[in-house]
Amino acid sequence: MLKKLENLLKKEKAKYKRIEHRKVYTTYDAASTQHIDLKSVGKTLLVKGDGKFALAVIPGHKKLDIIKLKKVMNRHIDEIEARMIKKLSIATEAQIKRNITKKAGALPPFGSLYLLPTIVDTGLMRQKKINLNAGSFTESIEMTPAQYRKTEDEMIVGNIGK
Repeated sequence: MLKKLENLLKKEKAKYKRIEHRKVYTTYDAASTQHIDLKSVGKTLLVKGDGKFALAVIPGHKKLDIIKLKKVMNRHIDEIEARMIKKLSIATEAQIKRNITKKAGALPPFGSLYLLPTIVDTGLMRQKKINLNAGSFTESIEMTPAQYRKTEDEMIVGNIGK
């Protein structure tokens, strides 16, 4: 598990279960290997809005809807009176490696580790338990949505998947 993530979970006193599994590179493979529903597996995407990064987390069975994400982000930005986002895109693998982690595809959905906003789809937060990337191709974290929200206290939740 990513050491920074482990320290964050301990600091926040989060209740979670660490799961070791065979090496996987996709959300689908993570669900299949662990014999869990794809709806409960969080897929983490780094997005870039007008030059600033954020993490978007959607259930494994959905695709990111950039238009919905932009609306959710702009609604939140409007509340804090910041500049509205005009251009939003999914970050490239090179941007992930240069700005966040050397292991593209092993991005944990905890923006607080990188001082980034975390935007999570409402569908993932409706699950009893969720399975999240632990910053590794061979480990995941299982926790309740309430524990995830406790850890990421400035999380934005909205309908961002399709």
